Order: sequence, then C-alpha cells, then structure tokens
Amino acid sequence: MTERIPPELQTQLVKLQQLQDQLNRLLAEKNVIDTELREINKILQELSQLAAGTPVYKIVGNLLIKTDKETIQKELDDRREILELRSKTYQKQENLLRTQLEDLQKKVNELIAKYYPQSGGTSKA
Repeated sequence: MTERIPPELQTQLVKLQQLQDQLNRLLAEKNVIDTELREINKILQELSQLAAGTPVYKIVGNLLIKTDKETIQKELDDRREILELRSKTYQKQENLLRTQLEDLQKKVNELIAKYYPQSGGTSKA
C-alpha cells in the first residue's frame, strides 16, 4: 500500500533538503578556504625563518619567478586577511543555516505527528 505524502509536508521536506544541500555546499567551500589558510600560515612560518634578502621564488603559471621575501610576505598576509574574512562570513552563514535547519526540522516533525499520529512524530530513515 502506498501512501501519498500530504502536499504541505512534501513542500517542507523539499525545503529541508534544499537547506541541507546549501549547508553542504557552504561547508565544502569553507573547507577549501580553511585549507588554504593553513597552507598560507605554514608558508609564512617558514618565511619567517629565512634571513632578510634571501632569494625566494614563487610560481606564476608554469614559471618560477625570483622575488624578495618581504614582497611574498605582504602578498600572503593580504591573502590571509581576505580568507579570514571569508571564513568568518561562512561561519556566520553556517550558523544561520543550522538554525534554519533546526527550525524546519521541528516543523517537519510536527507535520509528521499531525498526519501520521500512529508513528509518534518520528520518521524512520
């Protein structure tokens, strides 16, 4: 016997799935940023151990370009600052999405309890 899901519940389940997908995409992007931040911090730590005037090379396309330590440090500091701001923004978005997910999950559970009282309001996955 197949039961039809009530339209109201179906709509909320679709919204719930969309929010979960959005959160997963956000977490993936945040992970990329956090990984790059760790790499930059590691590079800056290594650069700090080099003597001033030590030649440093950076990759530009398929080339290695000779540059000075201070220029590279400045570029990496700027990049780190931008990534830290993006990471904080993503963290705020993540918190907001998690709150929205919790609220929507409660609403879905209430609808399940309303339409399927014999199940006690819990869904079985």
